Amino acid sequence: MSETLPTSSPAVVPAALPTQGAVDGASVIEQRAIEARQAGDFHRGALLFAQAAEHTDELQSQVNLQIRQACCLLAAERHDESAALATVVAGRARSEGFLPELADALGLVVDHHSRAGRLAEAAHMLSEAVYILDRLSNEPEHYQVVHNMAVTFTNCGFVEAALELYDRALRLAENDNDRQFAYASMSAAYHYAAQREPDPGERSRLVHDGLYAATAALDPEGGTEVMAMGQALAHRSMMLAEIGHYHAALDDAHNARRMAAEHGMREEQVLGMAGEAMALWGSSQNTDVVELIGETIALGTEIHFTEFLEPLLAVEIDVLWKMGRVDDARAALERNVRAANRRLYDERAARWEHVRLGVEHLKVEAISESDPLTGLPNRRHLAHLLPEVLEDHPPVCVGVIDLDGFKQVNDEYGYLQGDGVLQEVAGVLERVCRRGDSVVRLGGDEFVMVLRETSPGDAKYVFERVRQLIANRTWHGVPNTVHITASVGVAVGSGSFDAGRVLADAATALQQAKKAGRDRISFR
Repeated sequence: MSETLPTSSPAVVPAALPTQGAVDGASVIEQRAIEARQAGDFHRGALLFAQAAEHTDELQSQVNLQIRQACCLLAAERHDESAALATVVAGRARSEGFLPELADALGLVVDHHSRAGRLAEAAHMLSEAVYILDRLSNEPEHYQVVHNMAVTFTNCGFVEAALELYDRALRLAENDNDRQFAYASMSAAYHYAAQREPDPGERSRLVHDGLYAATAALDPEGGTEVMAMGQALAHRSMMLAEIGHYHAALDDAHNARRMAAEHGMREEQVLGMAGEAMALWGSSQNTDVVELIGETIALGTEIHFTEFLEPLLAVEIDVLWKMGRVDDARAALERNVRAANRRLYDERAARWEHVRLGVEHLKVEAISESDPLTGLPNRRHLAHLLPEVLEDHPPVCVGVIDLDGFKQVNDEYGYLQGDGVLQEVAGVLERVCRRGDSVVRLGGDEFVMVLRETSPGDAKYVFERVRQLIANRTWHGVPNTVHITASVGVAVGSGSFDAGRVLADAATALQQAKKAGRDRISFR
């Protein structure tokens, strides 16, 4: 079951497999979390997803469950908590290479930055998310991240790109609930696009496409997700009122408001109130609706959710003119014009270009042979370096170095401090290297040292020096109580044909060093 963002808003082997009891316990809790979310109890859903994450030892499952927890927090309008958790999860997912989870987490953080008006930061993170999304295959297992990125695009105002992703999500959806979420979110995107379309004919087309998507989301034979149904009802109520179907709009508005009140969905409450006010005015021209309009605008302003209220603002002006409140009508008109100008000059094209250029930069970086964090050569460079050294300078000793205790730095002190430690380690390794030797960062907290024309005895001396320097070092930005050590696996080879074998043997020796107690060197 996918966890999806509210619109209003490679496999890695685990270090230790969970016991069957732990797996079963986590699965039971996860199912209860899904049921809570489906019923609209987002606070309970968040709590249960957190508990499920605590009951599994498989790292990627933990990260995935935490993302779903963050989505529930966002649906419950606990925006700061959602963003804080997503930031931590993004760091873990990035270091472990969990690409779908990383994209999902980045989308949540982008949403948070966009709400706070930090558009440059949002564009930077969105570039990374889009780059990751482009690397994911079109498989049903990636439905969640495709859908959620479409939501993020909509929230950022990039509606055309969002609609393309919703189409992709619908093709990936395997069950009614996933299809329902995609259609409900798509209806919001069409509604958003329609309100910003100056051409009347194109605007009408967008509204009718939005109505179709909302109706598909509300198919009685389809899914039963409360969030999706509330969203589709709320948007459909406004769009029906816009095209003059006032009685149907009122029915949807009342149902949306009831559902929103029951489950604390204030954004859907705003939309339902707006749809009701527009339908009442269109059907009766009764000026009493002015009170409901005021309440709707006040609530939308309070929760920073006014992007769908342009049609209601136009109704407000008509009502005030009919009441003879000329000064109030003029003031409302001026507010409406200012809001329209802000939308006109929100630099969406420039922001999308910023995102596009960021994606291109990441693509260039991906084919480079340098690690951007440490400046060391990367795995790609090692792929052609190692055969050459093995052929020209045997015997060659290859050491794979992994930091013990590094995870504590990231978990307790943050990824900025963790990055600082990795940069310091890179400096230590480079200083230990002799002329002609090489240091490579494989990824995460793993490094490789390639020692040319070196016997095992000489290699042991070099790697023992590495081990001691790391074990005795005090790290900047981290308390002295944090103890980081290094486990090293070493293998010896000669001849270019030996590259794959020697690297695999060094990795096996590293695991032996860790199993023997860490902070030690193992040869194979």
